[in-house]
Parts: sequence; structure tokens; C-alpha cells
Amino acid sequence: MRNFLFYMLLTTGIMALANPLLSQKYIADYTVAKEGILRSIPSEFINKARTELVIAYQHTSHGTHVSRGVFGLQDYKAGDKQLFGVSSSPDAVKLEFRDYALENYAPSGVDGSDLSRDETAFIQTTRNYLDAPENATVNVVMWSWCNIAGHDAAGNYLPGMSTLISEYSPGGSKIGTSGGQREVPVTFIYMTGHANKNANTGSLNPMDQADLITSHCKANHQFCLDYYSIDTHAMDDNYYEDTGDNGDSDSYGGNFYEDWQNSHTLGEHYFENKRTPGGSVEFGEHNTQHITANRKAYALWWILSRIAGWEDGTSSVEPTEDDDSLISDISIYMGSDYIRVGTSGIFDTGDIRLFDLQGRRLESIKIKGNNTVINASSLSAGTYILLVSKDHKTESRKVILIR
Repeated sequence: MRNFLFYMLLTTGIMALANPLLSQKYIADYTVAKEGILRSIPSEFINKARTELVIAYQHTSHGTHVSRGVFGLQDYKAGDKQLFGVSSSPDAVKLEFRDYALENYAPSGVDGSDLSRDETAFIQTTRNYLDAPENATVNVVMWSWCNIAGHDAAGNYLPGMSTLISEYSPGGSKIGTSGGQREVPVTFIYMTGHANKNANTGSLNPMDQADLITSHCKANHQFCLDYYSIDTHAMDDNYYEDTGDNGDSDSYGGNFYEDWQNSHTLGEHYFENKRTPGGSVEFGEHNTQHITANRKAYALWWILSRIAGWEDGTSSVEPTEDDDSLISDISIYMGSDYIRVGTSGIFDTGDIRLFDLQGRRLESIKIKGNNTVINASSLSAGTYILLVSKDHKTESRKVILIR
């Protein structure tokens, strides 16, 4: 069994830290968006999340993948009505899920219906919502994208979320008992954007934006519901880069989610999504199958269980020696004005990207043989994140530059 080590590599002026399992503690991607993972979570953490968390969720049509999945899950199997009970109003034994919660708190003349309209509207809208006395018990806030393509997530979304976290998370400047403060701290859940068929790659498109957001969350230990990952991975974990938000992929040759649903049994392998708790059956919008919203509901409950204190994550599925799910043999060296990334002899293709802690991508280059050099002469002292990717498998390294 491979041993996962938290190690420190100290060279002249640069220090690299690695923890390959760290990402799985914060990113709810396709690997955790599975019923088997959900059923493995100890019930004590599901119970704690269900009875102690109050969620405010703001979205438009694509965001219904989460809410309709959550509303339908409680009607899935025996015991689920109690275990995953959900209500739109306060209920001592159910998860309080306030759907479309924040839009009416947007400043006058500002569209605060999702993250994609006015790109900074969510910041003041969230403040207005959390500062209102009627929302004093809310302790989880989520915003969803409509279409993330073309938006300045690095310049608006990530800094905006960081600002809200600094104000309303535990220890935040607006949390306390003095005048003008609220007593209940808030956990913010990040989201990536949905997949766009045949238009996922390239600058500011869904894959690039997802890498940006998840890298930021990994580096800053923030939870993220990874829409893009779930949209683009079939139930057998195969990745289809050309897929849209409905499981439709030319490289697959059809719709992998519809095919899976048609070959499985309702009530045994998947459930019907609902418009409201106990309401009418509805697909997530833009979907012709239930699986996408099912998986996003599983992903959310995984995050809620983590918020409630579950520490196990997915570390129980530790790779074996012959598992290729992780990239190995990465080393980092430096000179006076460069960072050299060394890889194993067989690992001579792929990409290396460099981000700052605000999630801004500073460099993106192809791996060149066993050693790839990044020009670091213009970088100031500070902490950076290196992502090394191959075949849509990614490892990160934290790099601290000391001048």
C-alpha cells in the first residue's frame, strides 16, 4: 500500500509542500458524488448536519440540479425520509434548505439571481441577507452559476468569496456579540460551472474555470461542489471532455447518463428529483434524466457531513501501488529566477499551471521532457500553487517563494 506523506522540500529560497489526499477533504467532485460514498458516511454526521445546518441557496435554472436532487433524495429508500429529511422552513428534525433565498436582498437595480448576471452582486446581496435579523440562524450559504464561460472568476468571484469568508466565517470581522454583528458564523460553499458541450476547454471556459476554483479551494481549505467534474464523468468514472450538462457526448456516442438510467432500476439505483420537498417530480433543468441532480445531491450531503465534523473524507479508498489515479515522481527545484519541475521518465506529457492564492493563473505551459522550467523572475515573495496534470488527473504542490 502506498504511503502518503506530508513532506517538506527545502532548497535555496523555495519550499514545496505536498499532501495528495488533501484535495479530497474539500472538493465534492465525481469521486464522491456516488450513492456508495453517501451511504458510507456515519449517520451521526448526517444527523448532525440535518439538524444543525440552515442553508441559504441562490441560483437560476442550472442550480436546480442541487436543490431538486436534495428534495427528491428523502423519498428514495427506506429510512431516507428521516435520514435525509429536508424542509423549506424551520423544522427541528429536518435540514432547513432555503431555496432561492438571497435574490430579494440584492441592492436596488442589481440582478442578484445568480453568479453569472452581475458578477459582483453576490457580495453585497449576501451581506444584506446575513445582516437581516430574520436570517440570523443561517449558517451555510451557496451561490450557483448559470453559465460560467467568459466570466472573470479570478477577478470577481474568488476575491468576493474571500471577502465574505473574512467577514462572516468563524472569527470573521462581522461575527460577535457587539452591535452590528451576527452571532452565528457561516460556511460558504464554492461551486464550479456546468459543462458546455464541445466548448469546455480554453481560456475562461468551464474546464479552465473549474481548475481555477478548485485549486483556490484546495489551497485555502474551502468546500466546493464541483459541477464540472460531475457533468463530465460518467458513472464508470470515464471522462468525456466534450460533454454538455446533460451527459451528452459525441466522443461517448450518445448520452451516458440516459443510458445508465435506462439500464438501471428506479428506487434501487436512482431516485426521482422533486421541485420542492414532497412536491412534483422534476428533472434538474436542462436535464432529461435524474442522474445529474442525484449526483449533485450526494455531493452536497458529503460537504454538509464534512461541515458537521466528518473527518474521514475518502481516505478509505487509498490507492494501491498499481493505481494510476495519482501522478507520482514530481520534484521541484529552483534557481535565482526559475522554478524547475522534474517528472519521471515516462511522465513526459501534460500541463503545468501556476496560481496565486487568489486563484489567478500566472503561468500555463506544457511539460517538456523530464524537466520543465517556469520563469519566476517576476514573482514576488509569497505562496503559490503548482498544478501538474496529465490525462485529467491532477496533483498540486504548494510553493513558498522567499525573497
